[in-house]
Amino acid sequence: MSLEVDNYFIEKTNAVKKRYHKDDIIVEEGMISRFFYYLEQGDLCVYHFTEDGKEFLQHKVREHTFFGEPATLLEKPFPRTVKVTSEEALVIKIERAKFMEFLSSHLDWNIDFMKTIAAKALGRSDALKNIIFQNPEEKILNLLNKYKKGKEEEMLIKLTRNEMAQMLGLTVETVIRTIKKMEKKGILKILRGKVYY
Repeated sequence: MSLEVDNYFIEKTNAVKKRYHKDDIIVEEGMISRFFYYLEQGDLCVYHFTEDGKEFLQHKVREHTFFGEPATLLEKPFPRTVKVTSEEALVIKIERAKFMEFLSSHLDWNIDFMKTIAAKALGRSDALKNIIFQNPEEKILNLLNKYKKGKEEEMLIKLTRNEMAQMLGLTVETVIRTIKKMEKKGILKILRGKVYY
């Protein structure tokens, strides 16, 4: 589920569109923001840094979705860092006070916004369960299904083996080995090093 931010919303909330470039940090772990963020175009990744400084990929932000809402809603520090991974990204920034005012006078938006947050919370819960209880093939299959969002037709999976490994708590070698097994079983295809599912 995603909410479409249109011109009416932008006008009513005085939202601002900002263009970012590859490797720009939009929000940093520990930062408190007075803005809500909405990805209109591009690719973003949400990272956590371990104590020894290694990046751990939590998830990717999809176009036409909000990100970091719980921290902004609760006026708490962001638990993760959000970084641009495409050449460019277009992000809409909405001041917290203006957004809260908009939600209080637009019940339909308020309900849909709550539903998107609830859906994300359920998704994170499922992802955690998958990391803990499933074998590598099941983990990868669940990630691929989540990535496709219910689409039936075969599509290019725009995740590297390294990103899959980080998201699933596996080694890159395990991901590579498992994907090759899945290809032999006819579950997915590998064309020129790219995964199609």
